[in-house]
Amino acid sequence: MCITGLSEKRTALSFYSKYCNKKLISPNPRTNSDLFLKYILKIVKNDSYDSIFPIHTYTMFLLTKYRDIISDYVKVPPPNFDIFINAYDKKKTLSLAMENKIEIPITYSTEDINDIIENIKQYPVVIKASRRHAIGIVICYNSSDLKKEYKKMVNKYGPCLVQEYIPNGGEFGVYTIFNKNSEPIGLSVKKRLKCMNTYGGVSTLRETVDNKELVNIAFKLLKKMKWFGVAMVEFRVDSRDGLPKLMEINPRFWGSLHLSIQSGIDFPHMLYELISKGETTPMLDFKKGVQSRWLFGEVTRFLRFSNKLEVVKDFFTPVSNYDILSLKDPGPIVISTFFPPKDSSDEEPRIENSDLFLKESNVNDNIIFQID
Repeated sequence: MCITGLSEKRTALSFYSKYCNKKLISPNPRTNSDLFLKYILKIVKNDSYDSIFPIHTYTMFLLTKYRDIISDYVKVPPPNFDIFINAYDKKKTLSLAMENKIEIPITYSTEDINDIIENIKQYPVVIKASRRHAIGIVICYNSSDLKKEYKKMVNKYGPCLVQEYIPNGGEFGVYTIFNKNSEPIGLSVKKRLKCMNTYGGVSTLRETVDNKELVNIAFKLLKKMKWFGVAMVEFRVDSRDGLPKLMEINPRFWGSLHLSIQSGIDFPHMLYELISKGETTPMLDFKKGVQSRWLFGEVTRFLRFSNKLEVVKDFFTPVSNYDILSLKDPGPIVISTFFPPKDSSDEEPRIENSDLFLKESNVNDNIIFQID
C-alpha cells in the first residue's frame, strides 16, 4: 500500500510521517472550495488511487456532497450526503434527538435573537455555530452580551444556535463505525480528563472507559439516522441531574483517534476494508483504562488556565501514550515543535455551494490511500 498525504498546509504533520510516501499541496478547501474540488478531481483522474479519506469536517462535507462526480475515479467513504448532513448540522442532529426522546440541552434555534432572548429563562447560555465543529463557543451571562455576541457569531460562522449552559459533570465521546446495514461494528468510548479550555471542549488528556448507557444512546440515534461509516457522538453529563446530554455528532475521524487505536480498535483500517471489500471484522471490545495525552494542547492549556502549577504537575505526570510523540515515527513531533498544530482549522470563512465546480465538471489534512 502506498499512502499519499494531501493538505493546503506545507507543515501538515502527516507529511513528515515515515508512512507518507507522497505529498500534495492543495488549494485551501475552506476558502476556495471550487479550486480544491477541481484539484482533487484532477488528481484522482490522472493517478490510480483506490480511496480517499477526508479528515477535516469540511473536506468531508465537500467530498460527500460531490460524491457522484468524484466516486467515478476513487472510493469516497460513507455516508451519503442526505445522511451526513443530519450530523454535520447541529440543528438537524438535535431535532432528531428530540424526536427520539434523547436528552439535549434546552435549545433555541430560531434565527431571531429577540425571540430567543424573550424565551430564555436562565443564564448563562452558550452560542454555537450550527455547521462548524471544534471551534470556540461563546458563553453569555446576560441578554445584552448575548445580543452582541450572537451577531458576531452569525456574521463569522453563519447559522448559530443558543443553548442552556450545561454544568460539567463529565464529558464523553462514543467512537464508532457502522456498516451499510446501520449496525455498529467498531467501538471505543473516551472520557475527557483534562481540557484545553476552562469550559471543557478539546481534550489534552483522555481515557477509554466503559459506559453502556452512552453507547446505547449513541447507537439508538445513529441507527435512526441510518448511519454508515465512522462517527463520534459527544455527550456532557449535567452535574445538576446526572443525566447525559447530547452535544453533537462529529461525522468524521476525531482528534483523539490515536487513543482508539491504542485501545485496540483500528478505525482507519476498518473503514478502508469496509469501503474496499464491503465488510470488515467487527471489533466492539476495546481496552479500558488506556490514556493518551496531547502535549502541545497542554502547552495551550498552561497559557489559558490561571492555576499554572496544577497544569505543570499534570504535564509531568507520565502517561502510557501520546497523540503525536513516537520514537518509531519521530517526524511529526519534530515538525510540530517548530510549527505547533492549532486546536482547530475551522475558523475561516467559507462558501458551502461550489456551483462553478459543478458546472465545469459535467473535490486540510486529508489522507489518500493509493494501491499500486
